[in-house]
Amino acid sequence: MTYTIKIEDIEILVEKKKIKHMYLKVDKNGKVKISAPHSIRKEEIIYFCESKLDWIKLKQIEILKNNHSRKIKKLKYINGETLYLWGKQYTLQLIEKNKNYKKAFADKKTIYLPVDKDSKIKKREKLILEFYRKEIKNEIEILLDECVKTVGKKPEEWRVKNMKTRWGTCNVKDKRIWLNLQLAKTPKECLRYVIIHELTHLYIANHGKEFQNLMDKFYPNWKEIKEILKNNKYY
Repeated sequence: MTYTIKIEDIEILVEKKKIKHMYLKVDKNGKVKISAPHSIRKEEIIYFCESKLDWIKLKQIEILKNNHSRKIKKLKYINGETLYLWGKQYTLQLIEKNKNYKKAFADKKTIYLPVDKDSKIKKREKLILEFYRKEIKNEIEILLDECVKTVGKKPEEWRVKNMKTRWGTCNVKDKRIWLNLQLAKTPKECLRYVIIHELTHLYIANHGKEFQNLMDKFYPNWKEIKEILKNNKYY
């Protein structure tokens, strides 16, 4: 017997087997699987997975680090290319633009891009960036309040910008934070880390020891996430 459960944003495949104990595994693609005895109730499996959630997230990030350490080729925005959304691989599929389909959208493992027949690369890239902008803004709306409660500081304003060299910036004087549009390609934990990082600058402007101590308090695993962003290029 097999079925799928979902905890936060993570799908977990459950396989009931003739075994005595539960076994949790994250495979080479980052997919989570759990083997459980037939006698174990679904509620017990969910509770077990919730207790291992931090480990699962770190394991997935570690796998992504290994999988994406190579440099990603420059996109041409054609059928079959690989795009990333929240750290997961999607296949790009071009479809004909019409009154029902005007903007890019994702469905399961495919990102659909409505285009005119004679559309150029620049136009396709612009549509994809609009797609990522919408995705990241929606996610920021979800994560920001949680991060504000963790840090104890709230920005006067936040904005999204397509940046080449920074994942985020903070204007301490105006209490404004900027978040890189490209974070929509990385695991959501990376966005959480960058938000907390920039909010922490509302206490300390530099990256000295005091700043690092606050980061240790607000987000204990921040160094691992920072390493992911440092060593892996999603664009």
